[in-house]
Amino acid sequence: MVLLSLLYVSVAAELSLLGQTKAVDVIYGLKVVGGTAYTAAGASGLVAVDVKKPDETKELWRVETGGGARGVDVAGDVVYVADRGSGLQIIQKGSVVGQYSEPCIGVQVSGGVAYLRSNLGDVFAIDVADPTTPELLGKYNESFAESLFVVDTTVYTTASNGSNGATRDLNIIDFSNPSSPVLLGSLSTNLTYHIGNIFVDDDTAYLATGVGFLIFDVADPSSPSFRSRYDSDFASNIYVANHTAYLNSNTRGFSIVDVSSDPPLLLGERVATQNRLVQVEGGVAYVASNGIEVLDVRTTSNPTLLGEFKPPGGFTRGVAVSGDFAYIVGDKTVLRVVDISNPLAPTVVGSYGGTTWARAVQVVGSTVYVASCRYFFVFDVSTPQKPRVLGTYRTNGMFTYCASSVDVIGTVAYVGTHSDGFEVLDVSSPSNIKRVGKYDLSRCNGVLVSGTTAYVVSSRGLTLIDVGTPSAPMLISNVRTGTSQGVTGSGTTIYVAGRTGLTIVDVSTPSAPSIVGNFATPQATGVKVVGEIALISGSEGLQLVDVSNPSAPTLIDGYSKSAFNGIAVMGNLAYMAEVGMSVIEVWNGTLAPPTAEPTVAPMTPAPPTPAPATPAPPTPAPATPAPPTPAPSTPAPRTPAPATPAPSTPAPPTPSPRTPAPRTTAPATEAPRTASPATPAPGTSVPATTSPTLSPAGGNGGDKKTLAIVLIVLGVALVLVISMAAGVWWWKNKYGGGGGANEVAMGETSKTLPSERQV
Repeated sequence: MVLLSLLYVSVAAELSLLGQTKAVDVIYGLKVVGGTAYTAAGASGLVAVDVKKPDETKELWRVETGGGARGVDVAGDVVYVADRGSGLQIIQKGSVVGQYSEPCIGVQVSGGVAYLRSNLGDVFAIDVADPTTPELLGKYNESFAESLFVVDTTVYTTASNGSNGATRDLNIIDFSNPSSPVLLGSLSTNLTYHIGNIFVDDDTAYLATGVGFLIFDVADPSSPSFRSRYDSDFASNIYVANHTAYLNSNTRGFSIVDVSSDPPLLLGERVATQNRLVQVEGGVAYVASNGIEVLDVRTTSNPTLLGEFKPPGGFTRGVAVSGDFAYIVGDKTVLRVVDISNPLAPTVVGSYGGTTWARAVQVVGSTVYVASCRYFFVFDVSTPQKPRVLGTYRTNGMFTYCASSVDVIGTVAYVGTHSDGFEVLDVSSPSNIKRVGKYDLSRCNGVLVSGTTAYVVSSRGLTLIDVGTPSAPMLISNVRTGTSQGVTGSGTTIYVAGRTGLTIVDVSTPSAPSIVGNFATPQATGVKVVGEIALISGSEGLQLVDVSNPSAPTLIDGYSKSAFNGIAVMGNLAYMAEVGMSVIEVWNGTLAPPTAEPTVAPMTPAPPTPAPATPAPPTPAPATPAPPTPAPSTPAPRTPAPATPAPSTPAPPTPSPRTPAPRTTAPATEAPRTASPATPAPGTSVPATTSPTLSPAGGNGGDKKTLAIVLIVLGVALVLVISMAAGVWWWKNKYGGGGGANEVAMGETSKTLPSERQV
């Protein structure tokens, strides 16, 4: 893409969120009751999903909970959500009716008491008999509790002391007197692995761990004992019913295990990745992660998919916009296409699913390029509802080996990866993508190409690479900007978003770039520059920064209600990558007055070279007999889009260095035509009328053709007057007529004739 030119814009009085895709974050908590799945979905809050008909699942409603829903439980018609930012949220009939402000990441309700696992690992007992006025009953100072399970008034937790390499303990706590909870018993697991969750059934505790699950006998709470174990990689969640364990694994997927035998015996499995939660009701298992799968588990050897809930958006890292569509990437759906023709209601209209995490996206015409873990994709999106894969290129591995950024110029794609460095790909034939060049650079996070120079940001900062010969990229220079995530440019200035904020770099001398300014903000993830305003995405949300003085960038405004992972700008709107996509109005479209040079309208990043601007013609008002008022001579700002003249517009006069806008004339009539005052088109003055009809005095002034016609008419009139006077004199002298009265009258008439002819 080419570097942006400086633009002048007027920032909106207040940044406002216009719309969002109905996205769902990763599901951290799940509770299924009566055919409704209640999910604690991180930044998406509480999302209720109808799962009565597994093949027709749909979202019912959602409630914002403060930014980080992590746990959920249901008692009667009341839903309890543990939010890591705002604390316990109590929801009834789709509305928050009560809250307790202790930030928490787990909740379970028993006997009118909500037990919370706080962010710091302590256990709180909250009286919720009246959901509108929750009150603290007591607290147990646990040591970094990782999971929690409640049976009546007995609380089972797993905890560590928080130090590296610390072992996890199983603790059993008596909350029968909540104001003074008592530790009943404890047992070390001798494991340093994270505990996914704990589940208690029939005096037996099951702990999902990094090596499978452990089984403990807790019939005597004061003396719990180890019973058995089942080995499996990275078990994240376990649910037990009727001596059968339903296990989710980050690597193996969903498994069904007979725990009545010793050792436990695998009955069946469904291979998948990144499953997080599971609950089983009446022979049906609900498995959640980025959505919900509904499985028939009545035949334990062959769990079968009945249906699934695929939310229209998930965790988003990258966004690109073109026309009426935005293209978002970030999770294993790979690509989502969003209709943004109505910014108030952006809607996902198409997607392409996969098994690899996507990281970056670029759109060129009807072709979309996606960088992901494992693959680099090329899509045809000429039919947005059905993205079609044109070709793929296998990247080296996954996760830490992800392709993380992309910039496409013509038939060459410049791709940054986390371990394979900076790669140059020939995409002239998408079905046969080839690598033509490479430069070793670890953890590339962003790429911008202008001319023969690639600006790459990575853990090393900003690196300038000569790509004039694609098969042999060469280092030009490097600037230590810290770990960096995003990059854009304007003129000879590069803007880098990174861990410590925005860094402004002068690259007018590519071999010796220099840092000229910094704007401190934590965890900046992306940046776009429009005119003299930098738009920064990151943990602080969206920030607008004045960079007219690069050495002293100044915050103008911000939108901090969400953290954003990336940004694209088109017109007066910013499209923000988060959980799905948000649309924010960032300026009102009113251009600032011109300064040293004519003002131009905001441009989106990497525009094509614009054609010379032809101002739009003014539309004349209906003709009136009154003389016109001269139009103001001060030019208004130019609009960059060329305008097509109306069909009745006559050819404009020969252009001067700044071409004036052609005037549209009214249909010819017998009466003299008077043009109404017209506001000049941007960057123009009012041209003289091209009508051959003479205007009243003062209405035209300076038209040489008109003056010539007037002089000719006056000359002819003068000749006629002289001729008539000579004729009268000759007649009088020849015939001696005494027509004195008539003579004077004729003389007066002849003298007034020229002025009458001027009308």
